[in-house]
Amino acid sequence: MAKKTNLTPSVKNNIVNRFLSPVKEFKLKHFLLLAIILLSALLRLNKSQELFFWHVDEDIIALTVKRILIDDRPQLIGFPVPGGIYLGPLIYYLLAVFYAFSQMNPSALPYFSAILSTITVILIYFVGKTIFKNKYIGLIAAFIYGFSFLVNAYSRIFSGLSIVGILSLLSYFLLFKLIKNKRGNYFFYLLLLITVAVQNEGSSFSILLLSAIAWFIYRFRVDKKQLKIGLLILLLSHIPLLIFNLRHNFVTITALINFLSKASIESVGNQNTAFAFFDVLNLFPKTLARIFYVSGPNNIAGQILPCSDLIAERTQQNLLIYLIALIFIGVFLITYIFKKNKPTGESIIFLHFLVMVFGLLIYNVFMKGYLYEWVTLIFFPGFSLIAASIIYKTFRMGILPKLLVLILLAVFAYTNAKLALTSNNSFGFKAKKEAVKVAVSEIGSENFMLDSIGSCFAHGYYYLFWYYHKEPVASYADEWFGEGIIKPKTDKKASIKVVMTNPSKEESDDFLKRYYIYKNEAYKVIKAGEIEVLFLKL
Repeated sequence: MAKKTNLTPSVKNNIVNRFLSPVKEFKLKHFLLLAIILLSALLRLNKSQELFFWHVDEDIIALTVKRILIDDRPQLIGFPVPGGIYLGPLIYYLLAVFYAFSQMNPSALPYFSAILSTITVILIYFVGKTIFKNKYIGLIAAFIYGFSFLVNAYSRIFSGLSIVGILSLLSYFLLFKLIKNKRGNYFFYLLLLITVAVQNEGSSFSILLLSAIAWFIYRFRVDKKQLKIGLLILLLSHIPLLIFNLRHNFVTITALINFLSKASIESVGNQNTAFAFFDVLNLFPKTLARIFYVSGPNNIAGQILPCSDLIAERTQQNLLIYLIALIFIGVFLITYIFKKNKPTGESIIFLHFLVMVFGLLIYNVFMKGYLYEWVTLIFFPGFSLIAASIIYKTFRMGILPKLLVLILLAVFAYTNAKLALTSNNSFGFKAKKEAVKVAVSEIGSENFMLDSIGSCFAHGYYYLFWYYHKEPVASYADEWFGEGIIKPKTDKKASIKVVMTNPSKEESDDFLKRYYIYKNEAYKVIKAGEIEVLFLKL
């Protein structure tokens, strides 16, 4: 018979404490993070179908993926950047993976975009605490990125922009590791990241420039074997683009030459460089201010689309919030510049900021006024980390600053969460899907032509008609997309014309003229939310 062991109270307490200490430590370090991740995900999943952004780029992406997966036609070119220059097609193939999982069903895309944005929230915490060597900066940055309504609005899209936050954060992490470790262990992964970035969209090229400048400054070790394999992958991924250029008389190179030729002495001479530089610089505090709190319509499309009336509404920013954003960026830059021993994490963010500023300035030499907010989307994690570092320093100044920071963070979370929960999207994915279903039901087996009118919200219908098994014999999209994306022209005759009307608050005379002509000729009008579907006999 085993002898009974009597444990003293102190021994028992030591055993209990040893068992519970990991639990206590987990609660202290990760409870807030888990709450931020969960709430961020819920805010992004709220009204996911209704708020999902669906416009011309989404139509092009979906139709291109259809070409790859359904039509078995390889895609040789990727996204165009302004100036008519095409990138490599890798991003289309990456996005095609999500379409394959959803079996081409666009209704699944809002969930994928929410997942990608939530992953970005998680990455901000881990990358922030790594490169700033402070878990609280990572936590505050994740809090800002997770609750911001502007970030939430841009998480309602599914395109190359959906992954730019992940790309920038991974580049920060890999560069930090390469600089600090002085070994080339992470170099191959950085090259893979660059391969994706240079085939994504214009602002993603900042990652290539950031990496090159970081190497020039820090001269971190480059493993020759990794370099050779990485460059080989980069070159192989551009073979489709090379084939396209060989088949089309090097149209991309010609477009690049034409784009650069716009910077003639005359055009540059007419450019007010000082004014352009101010505009570029001003874009950054304006964007950070909107990350804190947006102005304009509480509408997803209204916060994203570059229509003149929408831009006018959302650029009327609160002066106090703008000044706070300006102070945050100014304090970060000035304190960094005057630091003798510059922290590596801050250096990476600082360099990326400079790349963005000078990249936009140079680009505006060729395309004056190209200062759209989505260009800075890749720096949204950088904005969050800058704000978090200033907030953390303020928090450590004493009792009153602590109280002020906590109050402001609570107000920020409440106001932005309220905006997210009460927002709408009258011409978003759900509205357009319902309008298409109405049209398909009415058309029946008849062949039809498709038109869509509206100065701001008219695009995004063609793929939805295809998905619901009713492709038009001719449409408004024929001129936009061409036979490379949609099917070749057919000899079939249409007996019905379907017109989707998408009115903005302010519409052009051309829209009103066409609308009233169509309305007078329509034999049937069906309202689907804000969208009117008109049916005309041909």
